[in-house]
Amino acid sequence: MRPVMHGDLTALARHLLTLAAPDRPAACAQLIAQADAADRFRKRLGRAHATWGNGTLMARAMALPQRPEPRLQDANFAACLILALTALSQRHRQNPRRLTALRLASPPDLVYHPRKEDNAMSKTQTTSKTQTKLAQIDPVWNRILTEAHEAVKNEPMLGGLIHSSVLHHGSIECALAYRTALKLASGEMSEQLIREICDTAYTADPNLALAARADIMAVYDRDPACHRFLQPLLFFKGFQAVQAYRVAHWLWTTGRQDLAYFFQMRVSETFGVDIHPAARIGKGIMIDHAHSIVIGETAVVGDNVSMLHSVTLGGTGKEEEDRHPKIGEGVLIGAGAKVLGNIHIGHCSRIAAGSVVLHDVPPKTTVAGVPAKVVGEAGCATPSITMDQLLRDSL
Repeated sequence: MRPVMHGDLTALARHLLTLAAPDRPAACAQLIAQADAADRFRKRLGRAHATWGNGTLMARAMALPQRPEPRLQDANFAACLILALTALSQRHRQNPRRLTALRLASPPDLVYHPRKEDNAMSKTQTTSKTQTKLAQIDPVWNRILTEAHEAVKNEPMLGGLIHSSVLHHGSIECALAYRTALKLASGEMSEQLIREICDTAYTADPNLALAARADIMAVYDRDPACHRFLQPLLFFKGFQAVQAYRVAHWLWTTGRQDLAYFFQMRVSETFGVDIHPAARIGKGIMIDHAHSIVIGETAVVGDNVSMLHSVTLGGTGKEEEDRHPKIGEGVLIGAGAKVLGNIHIGHCSRIAAGSVVLHDVPPKTTVAGVPAKVVGEAGCATPSITMDQLLRDSL
């Protein structure tokens, strides 16, 4: 594939905006592969491929449906940009010799030119270098930095907190690791040890930080009390608890269950949020207020789910098999709702506050009551985003 310029990246992101969120990663990888194949075709035969273009990412993306270029402040557009950058960086790590420099901006320090000696670098060093490049063009992190500088100017008393938690760090991964360690440290395990664990997790699995970015944008978009990207990172225990859970889940999946249990214990003690590290939770999660949240071991929570305080995703007895709820994408769960047993909650549904759900819920419906019953349609296409919990449209 020819060198990637900022126009290529923008064209790819604009096309991804036309797709549903779950379809974007596969489509992004496919377009990059097609651009690569077109470039090889051009070099071999001396002409552009009839379908896939001349080997540039822009030529391939522009041949497909495009959204008008939005502002960078558009959260969905920023998410598409981050997805494209991550896909390109992963391709770079997997096959560094065939990927040219990511020429995404004019300053030379943003351009990475592979050299022979780079082949001797360890996987950790290569990943760290790629993450550094991404951090410099990361719209979510850059916005957090801008807001942090403004906050220090407006409230100097918080200068120490903001510098240590945000401005001192070179990437969102480092800031998340520091913030998680600061909150979970205790006499049983030091801040330094927890931070090293978090740093290892973020280096090994870039999806952890991608999910954190999506969570920040979800909180900003859905919580009327959130006016800046900086707020969840510094002040919102729902966001902080979910990020600590993500590290615990990584520990669980890599065979370090006891350490994962320690993280679960400290998250529960610190934030009042008890999420089993084996639970599977998607990205774009917003937990408002986040007091007394309980999510069981075999629970599954899809992408773009919103829930309020005192929600329980629990079991109904002492069975040890698959015993917890499966929450579809885009679901809104009201305050105090209890969803119990191995049941399925359809995508884009609403569960009214205080409800006790014991049976499957169809997609795009509203349930309410004890026990909960279907009382109507969801009332909108995306209840978890609109956060409308009134039942007037359903009754």
